[in-house]
Amino acid sequence: MKKAGIIGGSGFIESDIISLLLNTNFDVKVSTTDISKQENYEHLMELDHSENLYVCEIDSTQKSALHNFTKDCDLVIFIHPSDLKF
Repeated sequence: MKKAGIIGGSGFIESDIISLLLNTNFDVKVSTTDISKQENYEHLMELDHSENLYVCEIDSTQKSALHNFTKDCDLVIFIHPSDLKF
């Protein structure tokens, strides 16, 4: 199974993209800046095939964190890259 990494993908609009990927046989990793705020991503757990969905906390301002998040992904999507600082 291929894996997609989505940085900044926990919003409601992004859930359409995540749903599409899950329904086309992808494992999907979604980043969040604070995993303790489940209200930001709990709606994603209701999607079909959510057993293939993983939510990961990363600091997207850290280049090494982005590298570690994306290193095993076949596809990477930046939904909201405005918080990236290099």
